[in-house]
Parts: sequence; C-alpha cells; structure tokens
Amino acid sequence: MDARLFQSLVAAYPRLRIAVVGDFCLDRYFDIDPARSETSIETGLVVHNITRVRCPPGAAGTILNNLVALGIGTIHALGIAGDDGEGFELARALAAKPGVRLDGFIRSPLRRTFTYTKPLVHEPGQPPRELNRLDIKNWEPTPHALCHAAADAHATHSADIDALIQIDQVDEAEPGVVTPTVNPAVESLARS
Repeated sequence: MDARLFQSLVAAYPRLRIAVVGDFCLDRYFDIDPARSETSIETGLVVHNITRVRCPPGAAGTILNNLVALGIGTIHALGIAGDDGEGFELARALAAKPGVRLDGFIRSPLRRTFTYTKPLVHEPGQPPRELNRLDIKNWEPTPHALCHAAADAHATHSADIDALIQIDQVDEAEPGVVTPTVNPAVESLARS
C-alpha cells in the first residue's frame, strides 16, 4: 500500500460508524505501594494499601479503545452490564470516550458486571508485578429477556453503522452477550 492510499483511508476514519458488539468488561487496576504496607490487627496478614485505582473498559472495551485511538467518528457500544458499582464505572469510562454512543448498552440488575480486578505492586526501578487477579463473572446463562433486549438494540442500529465488530470474551457457554438468541440479530445487523 502506498502512502497516498493509506492517508486517504485514514482520512475516512472520522466519518465511519462502527458497532462493537459483545462482552464489555471493567478492567480495575489497583496500584499498590509496598512501602505503605501494614499488618492487619485482626488477621496478622499484610495489608496492601492501594494508592490509585484505574478503571478502563476491557474485553470488547479494548477494541472500542483502539477504535477511539484511531479516530473513528461514531462507535456504538452494544453490550450488557450489571446495575452495580462496576457497571457504573464501566458506563462512565465508556461515556468519557469521544464518539462513543451508549444507547444500545444495557444495564440490568439481573447481571453482575464482568470485571477483571488486577492488583499491581509498584516497586522502585521494577516493572509492576501483578498479584492474583480477582474476577467477577456471571455463571448462569444470560436471562432470555436481556438477550431479547440486546437483540432489539442491535436491530435498531442496523441503519446507523458502516461496520460491525463482535467479540466473545466469556469462556462459558451462554453467560455473556454472544448467545444463540443474540447471534441471529448480529448476523442480520452485519448483512444489512
């Protein structure tokens, strides 16, 4: 590809409308300063004091972050999150991104927000060291009512997009957004 063609493609990015469909999660980073460690009076265990918390979108949110960095004009986040604190943080992080639309992003008390909690120990002169990750997941299939609501949200965006990206982050069958109920709506969206 020559430079002129590349530049003409990149110049079109602000006009593109892309839907990202799938499993959005919250990546919650706890930055730990070991110099501030204490000992718990109750348990005698080391207390890892957190000096900073960062909450960027992950999984499908990582794809969305990359599209924002490329300068895509409109990005529809089509997913499901819990009506919980993690869901609030995820929706807030997504809404802060330029060009991101959340009118197809469903929040429901029937789900927990998929969250990767990553404690990182920061020692001087060393790269951060990740401790055991703490994950919040849904272990039961996504309720049919939410699957239908997600399928409806996908259908309403069929005329609003130029491209669609689907990501399935969940290892188990059915507890995420990419389900047999939602897939036909995504396929229809992609065809249109």
